[in-house]
Amino acid sequence: MQKQTIAFLFLILSAVSTVNAQLGDRDVDIRFGVGTSKFKGESDYLFLTEYELNAKLRDYFTVAPSILLNHTDNIDIESADFFQANLNAFGSPSRNDRRNDFRMGGGLSFYRLNKGGNSATRSALGLNFVLENTYMINDFFLIGIKVFMQPYFNKDINYGTFLKIGINL
Repeated sequence: MQKQTIAFLFLILSAVSTVNAQLGDRDVDIRFGVGTSKFKGESDYLFLTEYELNAKLRDYFTVAPSILLNHTDNIDIESADFFQANLNAFGSPSRNDRRNDFRMGGGLSFYRLNKGGNSATRSALGLNFVLENTYMINDFFLIGIKVFMQPYFNKDINYGTFLKIGINL
């Protein structure tokens, strides 16, 4: 599964890089984040890593698929305690082509949580509500902060914050 995910991300990145080279513009970036998340009613916080690909479609509109993982001691997706896949769309009220990009967005989310022991694995489909602020350090590097809330159709609610870094492709 991990090899398939890496191959899929490689294909997306190579296609995006080719399109970007033809356009001569930097409208795609990759962001990595670390942060905490908590499910309503659960006692433990999850320490998560996020991997996100952002594609600017217009000056005010961006789409961003992402994957979030929580691992105990290795990086195999199949053994992750928490796996989440998101597909978000963002609107930037002050445009997304400036040094500072404040954006609001939302989208679809799927998660799988394995608490271990005698507990069963839970999974659900839900929605994302995201606020994010990003600052371009220079033409290639960026930093940002993200807060989110995710209500799921099985009545779970996940919320959290992330500190993010990224590079323009």
